[in-house]
Amino acid sequence: MTDAFDKAGRYLTAGLRLLPAEIAHDVAMLAMKHGALRCLPKQQQPSFAVPLHVNVPGIGRLRHPIGLAAGFDKNIRCPNAFELMGLSFLEMGTVTPRPQPGNPKPRLFRQPETLSIINRMGFNSDGSRLVAKRLKDLNWKPSRVPLGVNIGKNKDTPQEQAINDFVAGVEVFNAHAHWLTVNISSPNTPGLRNLATPEFLRELAQSIGNIRSKCWIKLDPDMDQGSFRKMISSIQHEGFQGAILSNTHRVEWPEAGGQSGYPLLSPSNSCLEWAWDVTKGSLPVIASGGVLSGVDAFHKLARGACAVQIYTALVYRGPGAAMRICEELSRELKLRGFESAEEAIGCWYL
Repeated sequence: MTDAFDKAGRYLTAGLRLLPAEIAHDVAMLAMKHGALRCLPKQQQPSFAVPLHVNVPGIGRLRHPIGLAAGFDKNIRCPNAFELMGLSFLEMGTVTPRPQPGNPKPRLFRQPETLSIINRMGFNSDGSRLVAKRLKDLNWKPSRVPLGVNIGKNKDTPQEQAINDFVAGVEVFNAHAHWLTVNISSPNTPGLRNLATPEFLRELAQSIGNIRSKCWIKLDPDMDQGSFRKMISSIQHEGFQGAILSNTHRVEWPEAGGQSGYPLLSPSNSCLEWAWDVTKGSLPVIASGGVLSGVDAFHKLARGACAVQIYTALVYRGPGAAMRICEELSRELKLRGFESAEEAIGCWYL
């Protein structure tokens, strides 16, 4: 069903796509910060063909499984706008301990022919102190929409000192974020992916103590299967809450950076399958990568994800994307004979 909110949002999004990608993103974020979505017709709440409620350990009971991936609102500028879009949970960031400008522009590129985006933003961040104050001032309640913060390291922090950046980020945001994500998987910070080792996770777990139980570890889709399996085992063994699978795929053409959107669907689905092989579903997993439709979301749930995040879908489908994906997901579930979204989780392996 297309309502007036969705239709108006798609027109506005089409207009924004006439601008260079990062300018369009900045304009959209500024408009949302100042309440632009409240000027659109109120979004109708659709009735779903089957119930879409899911339970995500450490995050809570969600009215549907579609949330916001990290990277869209890096500095917690306008979570209210994403709540208005109907997303059921939000991940903000990546936030670094100290402010940094990120990589030189241009650094964000649309690839409409493949429904993808390439970015090499490089963790442009206002820094954890300012962003944490912003979050504290919001007095955001998890009962509205659970909000988590994605934490990274500064570009100029030596690899051997990276643990300090992550510990600092965890400590700063622990009191204000509903959950935390440790980002050791972006391809746009030199050396960051080298931290994706069981040894680093062990050191991090020892350094943050019990806070590890509210931390998710975000992995990249470019690891070899053996290394990936070891990371999944380590995430579970060290007592982290779960894994987010996956970050962007590293590319060099037509631009260097991390690719999100449709080309990421297959490799990120493989990550879900590898994780299930290791844990048989005992480790909570949130899926991210390539979700542009309800059918895509179904395949994430079927492969064991307890929830799904979107990013690129908002660029190509507009602010009504979450509700449209939910409608499509509910129809797909009904067509396949499921009576709820939770019933479909892990069905790929039956």
